[in-house]
Amino acid sequence: MTNATSTRGIDALMEKNVAETLRGDVTTGTLYKGKVLWKFYEKSHQYWASLDGGKTYKRKTGASTYIGIKDKSKPLGIWQQQVTADFLLAKIEAGVKIDIDLALEACVQNDIQREGAADIGKEIHAWCEAYIRNQLKQKGFEKLPAIPDFPEAVTGVNAFMAWLEAHKVKFITTERKVYSRKHDFMGMLDFEAEIDGEVCLGDFKSSTGLYNSVRMQTAAYAEADMEERGKRLYAGRWAVRLSKLTEAEYHKKEERKQEMKRAIARIQGKDFKEYPIKPYRVFEAVFLDDDRRAMKHDFGAFLLCKGLTEWDRATNGWGENWSIDQADYTKLTG
Repeated sequence: MTNATSTRGIDALMEKNVAETLRGDVTTGTLYKGKVLWKFYEKSHQYWASLDGGKTYKRKTGASTYIGIKDKSKPLGIWQQQVTADFLLAKIEAGVKIDIDLALEACVQNDIQREGAADIGKEIHAWCEAYIRNQLKQKGFEKLPAIPDFPEAVTGVNAFMAWLEAHKVKFITTERKVYSRKHDFMGMLDFEAEIDGEVCLGDFKSSTGLYNSVRMQTAAYAEADMEERGKRLYAGRWAVRLSKLTEAEYHKKEERKQEMKRAIARIQGKDFKEYPIKPYRVFEAVFLDDDRRAMKHDFGAFLLCKGLTEWDRATNGWGENWSIDQADYTKLTG
């Protein structure tokens, strides 16, 4: 990484973070030297912004919402196959006769499990966030909470701390809000930090793997910040993944995935090539900008998602009811 940021730029970031005010469920603040006022509602995760000095506020779409239109059907379909198979095989092993009701119940296990599934990554993330706030000397975080009481949490926290030490990480802000007036979206940066001597932005992900959607999200945040600042600040972006599964859950998931692929190949009359299961990792941190062209490319992909989302919203209904709201059409076509 190159282009170290001046101390003045870091001080400006810290001032922005301090300027945010929390009132109950609502966080408020200003951007663009006070020309944009914003509100963020924690429970509903809603962004609202005022461009007229606080007279009127309009709800703004978050960057991650636009990215949500990206197709995720393949990994979701594989997961749905696995949970359906787990449910039916457990019933068969228990000697339960599979009838119509159980077959239908198997089909909705993905919805049931999604609502009740534990996510250890969120617990580790909560500890990491508390640590960052502690380092920033924020009120209410004078003491660090205890590390969650399971082996993966200890391993994850230790790996996080080792990464901080290896890259000389010094946190500057956490959960700072950004807004693009040009493209009309908002977002919240998980953290900004001096890493290896240069200012970077970072995003935490609780997931089974790192997906390229994080590239679009962080690029959108960087672009919004650059738009407000008038110049580029970040030397790059970091994606920090915290596994949502325990090691036992991970291996069970991967073994079931192999079983499903083996069965599909057998049914289709094809050969199945065995492959090794990747080692379990509760923590990984990846720098996204080894290629200096990446951020521009990633932001271009974000704008495509934004445009597709707005088209999807505008073209409501089907067949005889198909219509485009005039305001949405104007927004789409300029």
